[in-house]
Amino acid sequence: MDIKEILKELEEENNKSSSNQLNLKVLLTKYLKKWHWFLISLTVFSLLSIAYVYFSTPVYLVRSSLVIKDQKKGADFTSSLLLDATASSRNMYVVENEAEVFKSESLMIKAAEELEYHHAFYRTNGPFRWKEIHDLEVPVKLVLHERRKDYFEEIDDNTLVINLVGESGFELEFPNGKKVRSKFGDKIQNFFGTFSLEKNEYYPDFLDYHEKPLKIAFFDPVGVGKYLAYNLSVDVVNKQASVLELYLNIEHPKRGEQVLNKLIELYNRESEDEKNEIAKNTIAFIDEQLLDLGSELAQIEREAEQYKLNYSITDVSAESQLFLQSTATNRQQISELSVQIDVLESIENNIIRSGNNFEMVPGTLNIIVDPTLSELITSFNELQRRREGMLRTTQPNNPIVLDLTDQLKDLRSNILENIKNIKNGLIISRNSLTASANQFQTRASKVPTIERELLDITRKQSIKQDHYLLLTQRREEALLTLASSSSNSRIIDPPSAYDDPVKPKKLLIYIFAVLLGFATPLGIIYTKDLLDDSIKVKTDVESLSTVKVIGEISRNKQKEGVLCVARGKKSLVAEQFRFIRSNIATLASKFGSKVIMVSSGMSGEGKTFFSINLGASFGLTGKSVVILELDLRKPALLTSLKMKAKYGISDVLIDANPDISKTYLHKKEIENVTLIGAGNLPEDPSELLSSTALHKVIETLRNQFDYIIIDTAPVGLVSDAFMLSELIDISIFMVRYNYTTKTQVQTIEDIKQNNRFNNPLIVLNDAETELTYGYGPKYAAGYYKV
Repeated sequence: MDIKEILKELEEENNKSSSNQLNLKVLLTKYLKKWHWFLISLTVFSLLSIAYVYFSTPVYLVRSSLVIKDQKKGADFTSSLLLDATASSRNMYVVENEAEVFKSESLMIKAAEELEYHHAFYRTNGPFRWKEIHDLEVPVKLVLHERRKDYFEEIDDNTLVINLVGESGFELEFPNGKKVRSKFGDKIQNFFGTFSLEKNEYYPDFLDYHEKPLKIAFFDPVGVGKYLAYNLSVDVVNKQASVLELYLNIEHPKRGEQVLNKLIELYNRESEDEKNEIAKNTIAFIDEQLLDLGSELAQIEREAEQYKLNYSITDVSAESQLFLQSTATNRQQISELSVQIDVLESIENNIIRSGNNFEMVPGTLNIIVDPTLSELITSFNELQRRREGMLRTTQPNNPIVLDLTDQLKDLRSNILENIKNIKNGLIISRNSLTASANQFQTRASKVPTIERELLDITRKQSIKQDHYLLLTQRREEALLTLASSSSNSRIIDPPSAYDDPVKPKKLLIYIFAVLLGFATPLGIIYTKDLLDDSIKVKTDVESLSTVKVIGEISRNKQKEGVLCVARGKKSLVAEQFRFIRSNIATLASKFGSKVIMVSSGMSGEGKTFFSINLGASFGLTGKSVVILELDLRKPALLTSLKMKAKYGISDVLIDANPDISKTYLHKKEIENVTLIGAGNLPEDPSELLSSTALHKVIETLRNQFDYIIIDTAPVGLVSDAFMLSELIDISIFMVRYNYTTKTQVQTIEDIKQNNRFNNPLIVLNDAETELTYGYGPKYAAGYYKV
């Protein structure tokens, strides 16, 4: 890689880095310009969060922990026969079951009913909000005499306001606005039922509550129980322990402690009642079974006694056992003899099969009891080993080897004879034992049917006895359980409330409000930009098209009118036109170009504005310039300069004796620039622009002027500009920030790819100073009048 390529890569990396920095700065600038959006959003969400925290009722967390003691609650008493290997899994399963019992709505509804949780008192706690008070915090107490079951189906407001009046009276304000004065102890009837209010003798400074209204709200205990069950959570501490932790979210911490205490009390009470009920039912069932079993056992014993008397039986089982033992002994002996015979036959077959090869006789003679045969086989194997040893060092015809061979032949004959004799004796013994065994079998088969029937009677008696003993044992266990009944749980930590409320989480709400305050305008701006398909920054154009961008025109904030380039003007826009003029002049001198077309994707992108100021910029250098208004559909050149002309280019093109000089117009503020208006608008501009007359006009202008600037119709709307493609040397397309769409830029790229125009270029219009150069107007003011 040469130095030029390295420098080129470094330049590309620097340009990319600068582009990324500019994009980031553009993004920050875009959001900072909407600072008032963020301020409004932060203010709104902050106020909403403050209001939410103010009007939200504080919720406290009440906690308690307890251990489940009886892991077999609800099981039958035979469960003790289960294997200990399953104890761990059963324990966890039962603890989880008890957790579900605690979370049941029915249990919590019972707790709410027993606590008479059908009303609550509230006092004012700042403007427009109330705070619940309970027990000793309330100067009065409600005594319920009768409650209606269906009262909640008829009302919308379930509250009453109480105003204390003096020592013995109070005033009730009903939801309909009606006020009633009553005394303590008087019965009051309303939608809830019949109740009375009495002084709380334990409340100090009763008179302090005068002129401080109280509010009482009536509830349905069933609904309260469901609400409390919803706010109750029960956790199993771990799989190795039967410990439960109870958590209750509630508005008043003391009331929450009462609820958890009552819940645990009810749980223990119900579990104890359940165990006692099971024990009582078990005892009753066992007593009934024992009566029947006693009668059956007596009947079976009498039947066995009568059976033995009828058949004169003393101990048939002993005789039968003797037959069985004899038969087993004979079968064992027959089996042993058969094994010995099989071994002898195996040895015999092995010796006969080996012939004169004199193979070793298998050493399995520990089964053979005949010592002579064992000795012969031992001698045979010893001679065989000697012979094999000799053959390793001598020839087979050696006299010693031949002598050993003869001895082995004699021993083999003796062994075979001995085996035959022993085998015959064993066969005779086996046959004798077989006959004896058959005799025992025959005797055993003749054992009277009486014995079998007697065994059946004895079996029935044994089963009934075992059943009777088991039921007696279970009855004692049930009695013991009933006598020693205790609670199913033991409290480890009694119910206690946290000092600070767990809801609302003020800090979290405020942080969330701030995040929403920033995220909402960010999201709106981002969504707006996402849906907006217009060009925002220069890199948008560069990413969509390979057409070279020769310059940017900043937004004209000074409202100088259409003419921004004039002698003596030092504005930023004027300097940008000078920069673009320099680039075009360089390109024109390189290719000999004189005719410059200015177009855009649609109207409003500033092509007329650019044409006028580009011509003025060239005019300031002493070049002669003609600006030709060839937008024959919607001309704006002369109108923007507040000029009029009855005779223009369209009139020249249809005139039989055309004279282009008749169309020349001049404006004092624009030096060296000639203007040619559109004239009378034709009915078909496309045919007029494709005529040979226009070619002659352009050729004439080439000879008279240094530069010809043609202001044409937008290429994205009509095809007029394409009729001029053969006459154009340089094609300039205007792209306006926040106005031109990306589709139109892609159209410019398509024009380049298909060579529809010569030397296409892009000029970016309406750029903000900060987005164009990356610095603010104050910095630019040192060089330009911005």
